[in-house]
Amino acid sequence: MAEIRGGTMVQQILKKEGVKYIFGIPGGHIYPMMESCEENGIKFIGVRHEMTAAMMAEGWALTTGDFGVCTATAGPGVTNLVTGIANADRNCSPVLIMAGKAKVIEADRNELQDFNQIDIYKSMTKHARSVQETHRIPEYVGRGIAEATTGRPGPVYMEIPRDIMEGYVDESLVEYQKTYRLTNKPAGNPADIEKAAKILDEAQRPVVIAGSGAFYSKAQNELKEFVEKAGIPFFTRNAARGLVPDSHPLFVSIGATGHPVFAGAIQNADVVLLLGTRPGYIMKRESFPANAKIIRVDIDAASITDQLDVEVGIVGDVKEVLKQLTAAVKKNTHQGWVEALANGKAQMVEAVLPLLTSDQKPIHPARLMFEIMQRIDENTIVVIDGGDTATFGNSFLPATGPGQYMGIANGSFGPLGVGVPYAMAAKLAHPDKKVLLLTGDGAFGYGAMEYDTAIRYGINFTTIILNDSCWGMIKRSEAQRATEDKPFVGLFLRDVRYDQVVEALGGHGEYVTEAAEIGAAIDRAIASDKPACVNVMTDVNVGPNR
Repeated sequence: MAEIRGGTMVQQILKKEGVKYIFGIPGGHIYPMMESCEENGIKFIGVRHEMTAAMMAEGWALTTGDFGVCTATAGPGVTNLVTGIANADRNCSPVLIMAGKAKVIEADRNELQDFNQIDIYKSMTKHARSVQETHRIPEYVGRGIAEATTGRPGPVYMEIPRDIMEGYVDESLVEYQKTYRLTNKPAGNPADIEKAAKILDEAQRPVVIAGSGAFYSKAQNELKEFVEKAGIPFFTRNAARGLVPDSHPLFVSIGATGHPVFAGAIQNADVVLLLGTRPGYIMKRESFPANAKIIRVDIDAASITDQLDVEVGIVGDVKEVLKQLTAAVKKNTHQGWVEALANGKAQMVEAVLPLLTSDQKPIHPARLMFEIMQRIDENTIVVIDGGDTATFGNSFLPATGPGQYMGIANGSFGPLGVGVPYAMAAKLAHPDKKVLLLTGDGAFGYGAMEYDTAIRYGINFTTIILNDSCWGMIKRSEAQRATEDKPFVGLFLRDVRYDQVVEALGGHGEYVTEAAEIGAAIDRAIASDKPACVNVMTDVNVGPNR
């Protein structure tokens, strides 16, 4: 009688579904799974805090379009994942959590790390289950992967008690399926496609806004073909940034949605085609003029009427619907409308040119953006973290390809600390690409020790810190409250040599106080072939709106 261990069965399903990495911290409750994965070609990446593991799993999803996997031992290991998983939930990112759990026989006996974990995760995942029989592990893990990756994607929580994970069963009792998730996607109703195409053909000032649903449907070719045939200017947001590169002539913003060029385009549009994206933070429902006709495409039917009155709602996968719309619309150019938006973009660029070339000291943040821009090409992945820093980055830095631009603005939750985990995941997924992380000094504090992780596993990326020694976004938002008699509370940090911290951990560090030195310092960091940090001291009195 051949027996098989619980942890081995987890590995077999992950292997079958193409998993290459698991992110986490070792623990006895999950060790059989970790060991089997490592022995069978699934690399375990051991981080320094479980929040990083969750964010790396989401980073993997954001740069590949497939699900990422994180793991944690029972109790505090699992609770440390929460912020990263809450972010994945708000971002609709496919993440599989393989959590440890105290033994079934230890439940409710005040045993080590026994805790009611599943009720926490039920509120922030698509699907949460506890496996109670070892021979059913493949069934549960396979179902979890299907839930995470089909329909509207999102995180899934799977916990396996230690005695189930460590247990052995007769392999003849274990059932494996040939397929755990389908790859076919639903198309739109032909009548809805016809109605939408007629509205688009008659539009004078149409715009397209593509979001995360377009990215996870892998619709880059279909989006490009559609906008080029219909001649419609487009914007990309959240996980869709770079789905069609910003360099495309019909991409009309300078940076991410929320920019004045974007707001102006929407307010003057007569038709808006929304592809797999939701109103909310940054793109509010008030952004859309009352007389504009809204066509909305989403894989989830209930989401189509959420917050918006739509002229046409098309339920389906964005990629499949774009194929249908491309076939249905007439060839068009909307030349005058496209030129008007391009002129607005050009005026914005001209207005900020003096800032981009400023030699002031302390360094103007816009000058730092200019130097980073010069080092971004089609093989560069950009990661953004921070408050004011993210606003600067999202206003200036281009997205050059699918899965090549990600950060704190990927959704509405906005947790600081995504930068280093996203950057490490992006480099693991695309070892041939250059990864540049722009972060504020406050946000960098969340991930500084993960440079140890990067060095242990040879994950080479370059962090550029916009260092104003302050929680700058809060300083500016609360400026009206501060006086000589009522100073700011808790906002100022120290002028820390983060570059030396990285050097002490084994990486490459650069310290920059002069604008003219920025470019060469970044170039040296990239050329070092190490995890690197460029610590740039900037003007604390300059914010994105000044």
